[in-house]
Amino acid sequence: MKKQIAFLILLVAVSSGFAGTFEEGKEFFMNDQPAEAAVYFEKALSEEPSNENVYMYLGMSYIQNGLAEKAVSIFTKGAELKGPQEGRFYLNAGNAYYSINRMEDALYMYDKVIEENLPEKSRAMLNRANIYMKQEDYSGAVGLYKEYLDADPRSEQKEKILQLIALIETKMAQEAAEAERLAAEAERLRLEEEKRQADAAAEAERLRLAEEQRKAEEAARQQALMNEILNSLSNIGEETQNIAAESETIIQEDEESDIDD
Repeated sequence: MKKQIAFLILLVAVSSGFAGTFEEGKEFFMNDQPAEAAVYFEKALSEEPSNENVYMYLGMSYIQNGLAEKAVSIFTKGAELKGPQEGRFYLNAGNAYYSINRMEDALYMYDKVIEENLPEKSRAMLNRANIYMKQEDYSGAVGLYKEYLDADPRSEQKEKILQLIALIETKMAQEAAEAERLAAEAERLRLEEEKRQADAAAEAERLRLAEEQRKAEEAARQQALMNEILNSLSNIGEETQNIAAESETIIQEDEESDIDD
C-alpha cells in the first residue's frame, strides 16, 4: 500500500551533487527503507535548509512511512523556497492529502498549482478532475478533463480520458433523462393528488349540503307535526267550550221545569 501511495507522488529531484548525509539517505530510500532514509534526510535538512531535493526526498520518505501530514508540512515548506520544483511540491502535498482522503485540502493544493500557472498545471487539473470523479461531480470532472486535454493535447492518457469522458457524458444524459421522467411522474402524481383533494372537497361539500337539507326538511317536518298537534289542541278547547255551553242550557231548562211545577 505504501508503494502504491508513493507512486502517486511526483518525484522529480535533480541531484545537487552534495555528498554525505543526503546521499546516505538516498541510498536507504532507494533500498525501500524509508524510515532509515528519513533520519538522514532530517539531518541533511539541518545541513542544507535551502536545498529543494532534501525537502522532496524527506517528504517522500514520510509518505512511505504513512506520515502524510508531516509530508504535507515538508512539501509546503519546500514550495515556499519558490524554486524550480514549487509546482511539484504543491502537487505532492495534494497527493499526500488525497492518500488520507482529505479531498478539500488536496483540491486546495492543486489549485495553488493552477492559479500560479506553474509548469505542473495540467497534472493538477487531471488530479482535480479525478477528485471530482470520486465525489461524483461528473459535470465538473468532464470540464476539467477537457481542460487538461487542451493544456496537454499529447498526453499519453488522452485516449483513456476521451473514453472516460464519453462514458460520463452518456451516464449524465441517462441521468438527465431519468430525472426528467421522474419530474414528469411527480407532476402527474401532484395533479392527481390535487384532483383527488378537489373531488374529496366537492364530495364533502355535497354531503354537507345534503345534511343541511335533511336537517331543514326534518325541522320542517317536526314543525308541521307541532303545528298539527297545536291545531288539534285548539279544536279540543272549542269542543270543551261547546260542551260547557250545552251543559248550561240543560241546567237552565231543568230550572225552568222546576218552576213550572
